[in-house]
Amino acid sequence: MNFPTYSLIQSSYFFLFLFSIIVFFDLLIRFKSPIKLKIFFLLFVLAIGVGSFCSFIRISPEQFKLIRMICPMLLGTSLVQIFTNLYFIQHKKTANIYTITAYTIYVFLIFYVEVIGYDIVFPISKSVNLPIYLDFFIELDFVLFNLFCFYYIYNILFKFSFKNIYFKKIQIWTFCFFMVIVSNLIISLFSIIFDVPSQFKGIITIILTLVMLLIILYRPNFINRNGSKISLGYLFDKIDFSSKLNEIDFTFHFYTNLYYKNKNADVAEFADMLGVSKDILIKYIYFKYSMSFDELLNKSRVEYFVEIIKDAGYKNYTVEALALEVGFSSRQRFYQPFKKYHGGNPSDLIDIIND
Repeated sequence: MNFPTYSLIQSSYFFLFLFSIIVFFDLLIRFKSPIKLKIFFLLFVLAIGVGSFCSFIRISPEQFKLIRMICPMLLGTSLVQIFTNLYFIQHKKTANIYTITAYTIYVFLIFYVEVIGYDIVFPISKSVNLPIYLDFFIELDFVLFNLFCFYYIYNILFKFSFKNIYFKKIQIWTFCFFMVIVSNLIISLFSIIFDVPSQFKGIITIILTLVMLLIILYRPNFINRNGSKISLGYLFDKIDFSSKLNEIDFTFHFYTNLYYKNKNADVAEFADMLGVSKDILIKYIYFKYSMSFDELLNKSRVEYFVEIIKDAGYKNYTVEALALEVGFSSRQRFYQPFKKYHGGNPSDLIDIIND
């Protein structure tokens, strides 16, 4: 690589680093959506910033290779979580399993490098000397990321068809991501098949990374305001539920008959009880309460807990007994929802009421 080209690439990485800081603080200040979604947006931009900074300050091409391997993993898992939380909340469990698996693989990689030694794993001027199973898992992570993204993007661009302003903006925004992902995949395949010059790959990577930062920076404004209450993905259009679901039946079974107290409460079972499809019930709960079925269960159980501890009949109950009474399977599973929907500690609340 000649010196002017090398200098240009290094300067570009520094520019990316500075620009990623701007986008990071833009997200930090303007983004008002659920904290989980905000965290993954921030992780996405942070990975770009760290990767760009390490590429800028390196003395030789082999330095910071481990960090530059981890950054794409963070980019991939964060992007999958962003798509899932915005568009496909029904696939949340699958996306979480993928994310946890990817994190586990790369944490293991970090420990492996620490034990074996960086210079042995990444010998200078030689190919990466990773064991076969680690190479396999890293390649599998790359394949799974692309499968997730193409499935999501295919649905948004070609399968969904809704006539509202939200969907049109989301479709354009998603198409921009689609072009970046496809371009990156094409470059990766070309690099495997042909001997692509490193400076060319570096320039393309910088351009694609800059485009991704611009896509994040110029995201649809309605996502900033409150992404959790906007119907995205398979929930883009509001539905007239009056002909599909009897709201009186829902209230009677769920609240009056205390269905949420059932430790084995299940959305499919409750849908059968109401005589509607599972998808209709999920959409109804999302539009009416802006949450999932499980979140509504936990919120209702916490509210019931706050109600019954005021009853003298429950005065001698332990926190665990009360947690079981309101529908949680254990005391441990009770604490996180309580903190989320009420705040503080249940024992402290009981002490305050008893005093």
